[in-house]
Formats: sequence, structure tokens, C-alpha cells
Amino acid sequence: MKCIDQILSRRSIRRYKDEPVSEEVVNNILEAGRLAPSATNKQPWHFVIARSDKAKEACDFQSFNSWAKKACFMDVTIALQNMVVAGWVQGVGSCWMGAFNEMKLKCTLELPSDSIIVGAVAFGIPLEIPSQLPKKSIKKIAHFDKW
Repeated sequence: MKCIDQILSRRSIRRYKDEPVSEEVVNNILEAGRLAPSATNKQPWHFVIARSDKAKEACDFQSFNSWAKKACFMDVTIALQNMVVAGWVQGVGSCWMGAFNEMKLKCTLELPSDSIIVGAVAFGIPLEIPSQLPKKSIKKIAHFDKW
């Protein structure tokens, strides 16, 4: 299956087999997060991997609605990231814009007054491919079962 086919078929999975994810796959996932671009290369993230039953149970939500109320921004950023990756595998570069004049952008694009701009991304054919900036090691950003 081509990468674009995989991206286009991606879905949210809420039911899983009772099998652990291999260490190799976990490490690849962590590497993908670790190497993600960040504004001025600050890398402000930490990833906590819940492996123990206690840690997994702490992730449980008591009602769907309490989760859904917080999902909007997350959902938009997931969609934008998928768009960024889908563009990249087809030869289109992009860059998330962390700073913009929201009022000017809303006015220019004639957005509804009650809309919220979660993010902005520039897309285009790359003129050059910059080299990878140094990234923090996995040991500094990944924590298993607790911080």
C-alpha cells in the first residue's frame, strides 16, 4: 500500500487486540514525534507512554461528552497534520505558521465572526529541503508509566 493510501485510510481506533505494540514500533512512533518540526526548534513536548494497567486506567474518561468538549482543537491539528503529511508524500512542502494576525486573517478570508483559527499552514512546491536541526534524545522526552 502506498503511503498516501495509508494516510487516506487512517481512522480513529477505539478497540484493540490484547497484544503489546513491539518495542521497534514504539520507538519509530517516538522518533516521528521527536523529529517533528517545532517553532524555533524549542521542542516543547514530552511523551508519556502508558504501559502499566494503572497508567492506562488513568487515561480513562468517565463520559464521552467530557472528552468531546475538549476535542475540537485537537481534531483540527490532527487533520492539519494529516494534510501536511499527505502533501509531503506527494512532493508538496508545508510549514505551520505559529504567529499570525487572527483578526486580519478572519477579515481577509471572510470567516464567520465566531470562528476560531486553530492553525495556519503554508503549502507549496519546495525550492529546497533544509537539513534536520538537532533534536532532543528519546531519553529526555519519553517517560514510561510516569514522568
